[in-house]
Amino acid sequence: MKATRTAIAAIVAALLAMSAAAAPRQAAGFAKPPAAALKALKATVGKPFTSGYVFVDGKYMKPPYKVERWGTVIRVNGVQVTNEIVPWEEFIKTQEGVQVTKTTTPVAAQPVAAEPETQEEEEDVDDGEVSFDDLFDDEPAAKKKPAKKKKKAPRPRPRKPTVTVTYSFDGEFVPNDKTKAYLERINAARTRIDRQLRAGGYYFFGSRYSAISGDAGAGGHLFEKLPDMMKRYSDRDAFASALFSAGFNYLPQPLVHDLFRNRIDYVQIEQRLKSAQEERKWSSVLGGGL
Repeated sequence: MKATRTAIAAIVAALLAMSAAAAPRQAAGFAKPPAAALKALKATVGKPFTSGYVFVDGKYMKPPYKVERWGTVIRVNGVQVTNEIVPWEEFIKTQEGVQVTKTTTPVAAQPVAAEPETQEEEEDVDDGEVSFDDLFDDEPAAKKKPAKKKKKAPRPRPRKPTVTVTYSFDGEFVPNDKTKAYLERINAARTRIDRQLRAGGYYFFGSRYSAISGDAGAGGHLFEKLPDMMKRYSDRDAFASALFSAGFNYLPQPLVHDLFRNRIDYVQIEQRLKSAQEERKWSSVLGGGL
């Protein structure tokens, strides 16, 4: 029995090690900020903390967390979790001597579509006249309908060339009132994420969907059921259906798929929940005067 437990513990440890090794250093699809932005704006690093829950592309990230502004984007523990909050291009536009360059990319030649064939339908034409014999005919001839005109298939509209506008300037970046306001907006986004996590909230970051977040109350309800679902279901559709039935239909499908792909992380989440429960238990006991 003891040998079996040891073997199971070894397997779990190996899975956790593989899961940690697969942790993304940057969520897929997020564009890195330009090097010029990192040089001019540098970074704002927050102090580490252990509360809250962070997922990046469905991958659970273990605390402690450190939320920082890295140029024009936000990172958590060195992992980029947003695109540019304010594009570096907007900072460039405020500089003296800014140069505007327009580049036109021509459209590839389209093959000439063959002229659609039109076939005339043989239909009787009603001339609007009725003969004298028709009035006394036991089986009068059916009224003739006018022939329908067949429409030709519309030709596809020609595509327009793509015009790309880039901004550049020579010399050192000089802060001004507008760039300071841009920087405050990015710092405010960092502070908002930092505060919510410190208060026990959660964030699901992903490049294929907008960030999903909630406070400690919503997080308590979610993580009471999510780990068990990640452990129980080995079919993605069944997992998605269970989340929907439990009232978590606000989670977008790409996020649900990411969570299913990383469902082995339930082990870490359960361990953390258990530790938190033990901590609350001892706090209650010590608070009782023991």
